[in-house]
Amino acid sequence: MNTPNPFSDNFFADRKELVKQSYKENIVEQIKSIDLEKVDYSNVDFKPRNQIVEKQKIYFWIRIYLHEEIQIQPNTDVTIKYLVSGESLTTKFICYAKQGVQKNMDENVINYNPEEDKRILCLMVDSERVDSNSNDIPFIRTLFRVSRWYSPQILKLSELEISFDNNPIDYYDIDF
Repeated sequence: MNTPNPFSDNFFADRKELVKQSYKENIVEQIKSIDLEKVDYSNVDFKPRNQIVEKQKIYFWIRIYLHEEIQIQPNTDVTIKYLVSGESLTTKFICYAKQGVQKNMDENVINYNPEEDKRILCLMVDSERVDSNSNDIPFIRTLFRVSRWYSPQILKLSELEISFDNNPIDYYDIDF
């Protein structure tokens, strides 16, 4: 059995030969060498194909401005209930707002302060729940400015109850 000797001069290709053609040129040359007359297209499906690998989630963010701080943990369900019609929407408390965040005219954050303002709750709502799957919340869905159902509304805060673990939250404003 003759195995090539890696220490011999002709084992490796000449470096000058390797540099002559880039890999892109090599691929182009290989593609050019395909004889299209000999390719069998009879069993090929030319229909476009697509596959949704994972449906993406989009969330709306709303803020609730409280009179006083409350004890609430992130990932807690918060229920928004419109008392007039009995509609209710379950959201998630994610975090508190940051204190003293200011923006300049270009909407860039300046004077960032990492401390939390525990009187402003940031809630997350699945946009599909509001835009697509919302026949059971016909009024509440009109409050979200970024939803397709948005309509300017006049609303009494006493008609909109916000609670978690069946405890009502005392708030003075809500920003949809």
